[in-house]
Order: sequence, then structure tokens, then C-alpha cells
Amino acid sequence: MAGRLVTDLQHGVRIAEVEVRRSVRAILVSRRQLVGIALLLVLFSPVLSSLLSGGYALGVRFRNGTDLPVVELARPQVVAWVGSLAVVFSLRALERAGDADHADLLLTTVRPRAIVTGLVLAEYVRVVAVFGGPIVAAITAFALGAGTPLLLPVAAVGVLPLLALGLTGGFVLGYLVRLGYRRVGWSNPSGAWASLLVAGAIVVGVNVLAPTDPSRLLESLAPLGAVPVGPYADLLLAASPVAVTVGTPSLIAAGIVLGAIPCLLAATWYLAPAIWYADPPVSDEGSVRARLSRAAMPNALAGRRVTRLVWWQWVRGVRAPARFVHLTYFLFMAFPIGQLAVSNPRSPILPVFVAVLGAFLAGGTFGLNPLGDEGSMLPAVLTTPSPGRTLVRARILAGALLWLPPTLLVVSLTGWYGVIDPVSLVYVLGFTLVLTGFSCLLALGLGAFAPRFEAVRAFGGVEAPTPTTVALLGHSFSTTVVALVGLAAVFAPVVVDLPMFAGGSARLVRAVAFLAWSSLLALAGLGCYRYTVARLDRYTYE
Repeated sequence: MAGRLVTDLQHGVRIAEVEVRRSVRAILVSRRQLVGIALLLVLFSPVLSSLLSGGYALGVRFRNGTDLPVVELARPQVVAWVGSLAVVFSLRALERAGDADHADLLLTTVRPRAIVTGLVLAEYVRVVAVFGGPIVAAITAFALGAGTPLLLPVAAVGVLPLLALGLTGGFVLGYLVRLGYRRVGWSNPSGAWASLLVAGAIVVGVNVLAPTDPSRLLESLAPLGAVPVGPYADLLLAASPVAVTVGTPSLIAAGIVLGAIPCLLAATWYLAPAIWYADPPVSDEGSVRARLSRAAMPNALAGRRVTRLVWWQWVRGVRAPARFVHLTYFLFMAFPIGQLAVSNPRSPILPVFVAVLGAFLAGGTFGLNPLGDEGSMLPAVLTTPSPGRTLVRARILAGALLWLPPTLLVVSLTGWYGVIDPVSLVYVLGFTLVLTGFSCLLALGLGAFAPRFEAVRAFGGVEAPTPTTVALLGHSFSTTVVALVGLAAVFAPVVVDLPMFAGGSARLVRAVAFLAWSSLLALAGLGCYRYTVARLDRYTYE
């Protein structure tokens, strides 16, 4: 038995090495992903700078000790962080590692516990790679400010078991949720929908349940300090300038953390095979055929070629919703909107947020990958008698007709209910129209410039030819910048108190600024439109 366990662990380590190597190779061989990572680093560089400066200032503040009950506050936070990591990693398990690829072949290779061990180890390496950098940077800045360089190795090494505990606990929790769905006869839960529900619960909890005072929030976590894992915080603070005495509770907490990791890993050995091989594969050809038979084109859209293509885009989306998995990232913008709607439903900013979200969705639904979305039908599309401008117009209308009417309706309702004046509401509605049109054209231009033809594993655990990082981030960033400029053109003349905006001149400046902004976006959108049409007309299929 012991020999088999050692062999399975060795196989698991090899599987983890292969998975990590594949992940690194997939990033290094793709220039688009490298560019995307570089853009992410540039965009988050202010956050990293704030993290380093704040950590250093906090270290200087605590260099000579403090009267604050740091240990009493840190113990419940360790428990809260471990629990939060378990929830996050359970969503990860539902999204990515809940099922095994080619499960019918796994039993002919190695034992399932070797595969589970390899998946968990590979995920742990990814977690350390993602969280390790910010954690080490924050600890280093604090250690330098506090003048305690020994804190860096002590705290960094001490955090590793907590990450492992949260990861293994998350895998067990995710597997239990999926197994529970199987036992009651429901379909497998989607990691994407589960993430949305958790994010929604966080928004509601922050606005309804959580106290507004940070000190009261820390006090509300105090009962978690009674959990035996809490004293593990004493070990993390052993080399800090805070007076901490490592006693028996700390050693017991360390034993619990280190002992729970192999126990949770062993639990995944029994849960994963029960999920992978519980049900026989089923075919949904009947349901797909039924959906296809009900897709009848309305007479209003059957008169012109462009409208027929619009209907075809919608029908394809209903038949294959996995191609819209990238919209999940846009929908996360809805949670700040929901937070604002709960906390201040009459806010004048709420219609603007809705307008920007509608523009994101209108452009991102059908425009971010016009060539890759066609898949195996791309040769037929490129050789069709329809010119490129017809295909481009169909994608523009498909996104605009789907998202623009509800966006205008919600903007009108929130603006009417809020404190925004009628003239400003009219400007916001015009802002919505212009920004939506520009978003659709920009998305097509970026999608034609950086297409993706191969299917990749995206958010939610599905494989689809999602838009490239360049197209997705470029569209999001550019649309946000353009929206901020438009808001400045609409509201600055009536909000900013300057002599040039006094009296009736504010209305004139406002109208001229909005027209100038709209004209510039029209020119930029025309350039994106012409580029996309030329790209489709001249694209060479290899």
C-alpha cells in the first residue's frame, strides 16, 4: 500500500510538472498573451506603487512597537482569509478542475489519486505564482520600513501553508458542491454563474450587513479568533516589531494547518473519481435539434441581407452560448452598479454607469473576434458574395439592436428617478448613443486586428475561441478613456465653477464640447469601420 502511494505521488509530481510547463509554454509562445501581461503590469503599476509605499509607511509607523492589539486583530483575520481563499478556490475547482479531460481514458493510465494530486500541485504552483509576487512585495516593503529584514523569510514561508490549506479546502468544497448537484439530480453547477452569485452576495453583504466603520468591521470578525487556526498569526508576526509570544496555542494551530493539508488532499482522492465517473456520457442532440427547429426568422428581418445576417448572429448565439463567455468579465461591472443602486438609488452617476456598461456589452458581444467566431465556416464566409461591409454592418447591428434599447430604457428610468435635470438626461442619452456606436466599431477594428481562431479554456471552464487579450483589454481601456472624456465634456461646464462657464456660456460650451467629442468619435469609428471592411475583403485564409 505504501509503495503504491509513493508511486502515485511520483506520478502526481510529474503530472504537475507537465501542467505547469504547458501553462508557461502557452504564455511564452503567444506574443498576444505577452503583450496582454505587459499591459496588465502597466495598468496595475499604480496599485503596486501604492501597495509598496503603504507597506513601507506602515512599517515605519510600527518600527518602535504599537499599543494596538495587533495579535487580537490578526488572529480572526487569518481565519477569515483562509475561509475566503477556500471559497475562491472552490469556484476555481468548479470552473477548471471539476472535470477531467478524456475521463474514459484515465483509468488505463494511472490511478485517479495520482491525477488529482497532479492537478492540485499544478494549481498550487499557479496560486503561488499569482499571489506570491504581491505578498512578497508587501512584506518586503513593511520589513524595510520596520527595520526587521528577518520578517520577510518568516512571513513568506509561513504564508505558504495557508495558501495550501485554502487551496485543498477549496477543492474539497468545490467537489462536494458538484457531487451534491449530482446526488439531487441537477446539472453540474457552472463556475461562471457561481462566481457571479458569490460576487452578488459580496455586494449585498457590503451594503446591507457590513458596518460602515472599519473598526466595527474588525470587531465583527473577533469571534473568529476562537477558531484554533487563529493563533497561527503569532508565527507570522514572530519576527515583526510587534511584541508577540509564540506559545502552545500557536504550535497547536501550526499542527492543525499542517495536518489538515494532507487530510484534505486525501479527501479529494475519493471525491474526484466519484465526480468524474459517476454518470455515463449523455448526448443532447435532441435538445439542440429542437432549438434549431424553433429558430424561425421574423418577417421584419427577412427583407434585407444585412438584417438576415443579424438574425443569424443571434441564432448562432442561442445555439452556442459558450462563444459569449468573455462577457462575464464585462458583467462584473454590474456589481458596482448594483452596489450604487442599493446604497444611493438616486445618484446622478448611476445612469452614466449603466450607459458605459451597455456600450461595453454592445461592442463586445459580436465584435471582438469577427474572424475567429466563424470557426470552420471562415472559408465560406470569406468567399461569400456578400461584401465585407455587409458582414461588418450585420455585426454592428447585432450588438446595437440587442443592447442599446434596454440600455436607453434603464438610463431614462434611473435618470428620471434620480436628481439629474432633464437637459443633462438628454445629454446622457446622446452620450449613450454615441458611445455605443463607437464601442461597436472599435471592437470590430481590434477584433479584426488581433483575431483568435483556436479554442481556449476560458472563464467558466468552457472552451471557445474567445477574443484575444489585446482586443479585450484594448476595447475596455479605450472605451473607458473615451467615456471619461465624454463625461467631462457633458458635465464639466455645469459642475466646474469657472468664469468662462458663467451664465449662458456654460450651455454653449457644453453643446460645443459634446459635438466635438461626438465628431472625434465618429471619425475614429469610421476609421475602424473602413479597416475592418478592408481586413475582411483582403484576408487570406491559410
